[in-house]
Amino acid sequence: MFLEQLGGDIEIDFSTLNPLIKYPSIFGQFKISFPCDLNCNSFDGLGTPICRWRNEWTTCSEMGDELDWIRARNSWGREEGLTIFGTEETATHCYILVGSQSALPPENAALLVSDPVQCQEGDGKLTFRFWTSPKTEIKVCIRKPGLGKFYDWCSCPITKGDPGPVAVIIPGSIMYTFEIVIEASHFDFNAFGVQGGVVIIDDITYEATAVYNCRYIPHVDPPIPISEETCETIYCTFNDGKCIDRIRSSGWRLSEEPTGNLHTGIRMLQDKSFAYSKGVGTKVLKFGKFEMARQGLLEFCYYVAIKNTTLKIYTTITGYNRSLAFQSEEITLRPHYWICRQMVLHPGGYDELEFVAEDIQSGYAYIGLDSIRLVDPQTYQDMCSDQLSSEFTPAPSEEVDSFDFATTPSSPFKMQESDKTSESSDVEGFIEEKNNENISGLSKAAGSPVIKIRKLNINRKSATPFPEIFDETTIIASKDPFGFKPIAGIVYGRKKSFQKLEELPELF
Repeated sequence: MFLEQLGGDIEIDFSTLNPLIKYPSIFGQFKISFPCDLNCNSFDGLGTPICRWRNEWTTCSEMGDELDWIRARNSWGREEGLTIFGTEETATHCYILVGSQSALPPENAALLVSDPVQCQEGDGKLTFRFWTSPKTEIKVCIRKPGLGKFYDWCSCPITKGDPGPVAVIIPGSIMYTFEIVIEASHFDFNAFGVQGGVVIIDDITYEATAVYNCRYIPHVDPPIPISEETCETIYCTFNDGKCIDRIRSSGWRLSEEPTGNLHTGIRMLQDKSFAYSKGVGTKVLKFGKFEMARQGLLEFCYYVAIKNTTLKIYTTITGYNRSLAFQSEEITLRPHYWICRQMVLHPGGYDELEFVAEDIQSGYAYIGLDSIRLVDPQTYQDMCSDQLSSEFTPAPSEEVDSFDFATTPSSPFKMQESDKTSESSDVEGFIEEKNNENISGLSKAAGSPVIKIRKLNINRKSATPFPEIFDETTIIASKDPFGFKPIAGIVYGRKKSFQKLEELPELF
């Protein structure tokens, strides 16, 4: 018998006189009351709870099966298990097995059938441990009661991963009475003087939201995962990953701080490091071959602050020509910010994905690029969060031309007070203040600098001192990290008397 090939202390369990798993009752089967009624780890061994699983009637038609499950106990040999099942782990106490020492037709099978389930609300989950010899297969199926091998649904064959446990999702909702069937088949191995095969099952559990008065909850297939290779190819924050290596030969550069001149450069960070293109010509950042198992959104952020400068994205789908997939829009009046966009990547193979600063005419042009990733089009969640959960080793950034924000030029509105003499004109200059209070009934954005014009006393040597004093006037200017002056070049003050407005000297 094939038990001899398993070695160890394995033996057929005759504690209940009949080692065969029970057959169906001639009076029918009782429906389960709770999902846990189908949990079974002893298979009716002596002194153990009743197991709500049974053998199928053995017949020569498709209304039955050809082999029967029997109950065994104790462990088989570890070396034999490693040879036959590919693992040294063994079952303990009572478990069930089926096998043959001769090669059988692949359709010959042993069916392990549950007691009827009235319905299933939503998806159900059947979990069990298993051991399979070469070529044998296990499937989980559902059927209407007593219909043999006429199944309504079956899982994919289970052939690898011994000893599990394997968790099989039974798609729901199932709004009729059904039975769960575990089918073992393909005992047709015939090589190296060995024929047949053996399958062992243990520790069955069943989970479902409800098995009575079920609501209809449609099944939703889990999304197809994106491969780790694809994620490593595309995902890029320019802090780590494969994309760092592509930068060095692309004409693009890396920076960890704002870079370029004050007008057309990149004034702020999107995250940490970013890539940028500088100057005239065409610079191409290429991402190599990858495979999209399903549709996804390519998300990226870019920075352009000069006219007639665009970022383009080209894709080359396997078997097709290179095509333009994205082109950035023209800049606005206030261009100094990062813009994040998304574009569709259809399922299939891609030979190349290119980010191109194409035919740039200005030597002062900068294009920034950052935060490249794949996003799920339904949930808008990162598609590579699981695949890239391990930490990358950060790569050093290249030397770049940049300025230090810590040494921002002082504001032109802050002027030092000179020594006052009766022979010279004195101006107590402009002072830039930062606060969040409303001044003179005017409101401003939080953090915007407030420019106050102090009272001005202008004395001239050859003239009578100017008797009138200007009121304190408040001007709200947009916040600028570079200390730029407001666009307006003329500031007006109003005398306390009814004299006409007088233009003050332009100080900047």
